[in-house]
Amino acid sequence: MIPEYKDEILLRLKTIRGHVTGVLSMVESDRYCPEVMKQVAALQSSLEKVNRTLLRNHLETCVSEAIQTGNGKEKISELLDALRFNTSLTDLRHQGELLADLNGEVDCPTCSGKPAGERSEVLS
Repeated sequence: MIPEYKDEILLRLKTIRGHVTGVLSMVESDRYCPEVMKQVAALQSSLEKVNRTLLRNHLETCVSEAIQTGNGKEKISELLDALRFNTSLTDLRHQGELLADLNGEVDCPTCSGKPAGERSEVLS
């Protein structure tokens, strides 16, 4: 694992652990349900950030290496299988920052590096 990503993930997970303890305490003390729901949503968001960092690490390491050595199909298949269980990584409606980063440009041989509006879509 890339050390920078590992540090980020560990810090976020330790923060989440403390947050879960706080939410448990809220439930035990019968706090108002909408307050607890907001905290649960915050926890879900934090876990999604952990998953996005794990995905980025996996793409930059294992998948990239597998593609370079001609073994990409297996790693991609494993990744797609894992993504089935996490719609937050595959539903880009809430990923504005990711889409903004692309800025309408792609570096893809299939798309010829054309802006999104000029690509010829390939359907399979």
